[in-house]
Amino acid sequence: MADHQGLYDLSKPRYDLTTYTGRLAYFYSTTSPLTLLASPSTLKQAQEDVRRYEDKIKEAGKDGYWVPLQDKERYDHAKQLVNSSIHPDTGEPVTLPFRMSAFVPTNLLICAGMLTPNPSLRTVIFWQWANQTLNVAVNYSNANKSIEMTPQELGTAYVAATATSVFLAVSLTRLVPRLRASPAVKDILGKLVPFVSVASAGVVNISCIRWKEMRDGVEVFKVTKDPVDGSEDKHVLGKSAKAGQMAVMQSAASRVFTNVPTLIIPPMVMTLLEKRGAFLGPRGKMLSTATQLTLIGLSLGLFLPPAIAYFPQRAVTSPEKLEDDFKKYDGPLYFNKGL
Repeated sequence: MADHQGLYDLSKPRYDLTTYTGRLAYFYSTTSPLTLLASPSTLKQAQEDVRRYEDKIKEAGKDGYWVPLQDKERYDHAKQLVNSSIHPDTGEPVTLPFRMSAFVPTNLLICAGMLTPNPSLRTVIFWQWANQTLNVAVNYSNANKSIEMTPQELGTAYVAATATSVFLAVSLTRLVPRLRASPAVKDILGKLVPFVSVASAGVVNISCIRWKEMRDGVEVFKVTKDPVDGSEDKHVLGKSAKAGQMAVMQSAASRVFTNVPTLIIPPMVMTLLEKRGAFLGPRGKMLSTATQLTLIGLSLGLFLPPAIAYFPQRAVTSPEKLEDDFKKYDGPLYFNKGL
């Protein structure tokens, strides 16, 4: 131990992704909007750094790869950039606006449009279409890439996802004014509708854009550890439609979990502030919009990681839950859930 004083073992994972708290810390790191500032050359260098360090970790084997603090910080920062910006299946950068680290800034822009005072039907449709188009791009960019979609299939899924989602969202928006309820109840429901519609339409959206995963399946694999150096080897066993269905359902549930705090906290806080006359005066409307956007941004930023951390990125299942072809294998089996 004396030989390793002041050194850090890079073979020990920074986050324990088998636990919820480990995944939570991991996603707070990888969804940081600061990672969006990395240039393409910085991302490429980060990939090279990660590859170089992980080769040395593998060479060191069970003895561990011990490095000074400067190397540990370099490796941790490179891993953060790679995990936040590079797709795990393709090894290529995810288009910048569609990374999970861009979720808060891009959704704030959409929310600002949705909060337009006294919107016309055309305005409501436009912003719901913009929101669902963004969702399609995010869902497609972060989906399991062991399933390829042709341009025609992607176009059909896009039209189905946006049309169904916009119809659902607009229908809910138009329903509230027709309800037989007190003005106070209608006011609260009116504040909730944009986010209820976004959450429900988001489930439809992700189901449409990732339907091939549910139909054709995703790659299922076993993971074995080398008894000498402790490195992992992935052995692809085939594709499972049941695993694909689990991947899409877990991703859809995570999106709903993301919207629940945004659905509850800002409308309730805004109602309390309005009752106390916080937005009276000539600049009241502008202050109200700014406050609501701030609350939405805080809710998205604080509660996105807990939502997407609920299910592991490398999902685990047992052979009994999959098709007969996989029941001959000993569990556990794994698949990439997507985000």
